[in-house]
Amino acid sequence: MTETKVNPMKKLRDIMPARAVSLTEAYMLAERQATELLRLLEVRSVPVPVWRIGELPRIEIQVESRDYMVDKSGFSHRWENGRWLIVVNKHDVRGRRRFTLAHEFKHVLDHSIASVAYARFGRGDPEHRDRQIEHICHHFAACLLMPRPVVKRAWTSGIQDLEALAELFRVSPMAIQVRLDYLGLTDQERPIATYFRRDSSFDLSLLIPDSFEIPVFGAIN
Repeated sequence: MTETKVNPMKKLRDIMPARAVSLTEAYMLAERQATELLRLLEVRSVPVPVWRIGELPRIEIQVESRDYMVDKSGFSHRWENGRWLIVVNKHDVRGRRRFTLAHEFKHVLDHSIASVAYARFGRGDPEHRDRQIEHICHHFAACLLMPRPVVKRAWTSGIQDLEALAELFRVSPMAIQVRLDYLGLTDQERPIATYFRRDSSFDLSLLIPDSFEIPVFGAIN
């Protein structure tokens, strides 16, 4: 019997339950989706080739100038001609473009279920609800571009300079700082030497393996 091939978009969307979730659950589920996407794309090294999102069914990526775009913040996503179109501002810096693509893809994943899954967000305040949803999409992008096991390996191996880490993951220094804070790594004592040198001079290939294992998260009921 021929095995039926599972649609990767459906597999990612099925991670979200068809019910209202708490903010804490939403963060956990976003990381599960990011981890599953890495698995589906068979990504085993950084920087994550985020452009491969465009290989998924019914996903189209475009880069355009800011003048072209409806959303002046620099990106947009919409259903058009049977495909999801994600438009990224080509004049943004590389790290912002990568983060924007991942962020907007999370909006695409949530489109059909957002009204149910995030029903309890904002406590009746639509603007607050929208901000919380944006934070979830930021978190998804961070988990995708800066996978937990690799960030921890880099940090504990001695790469504790923000510019060096940002270059390793091809994100902004601000993005890596937020990720470090979330993972609780910045609460640890840094070696004194890292305050006085640029760790970007390190041979990253000696500290980071060519591949990394993607963790398996437990089910969330």
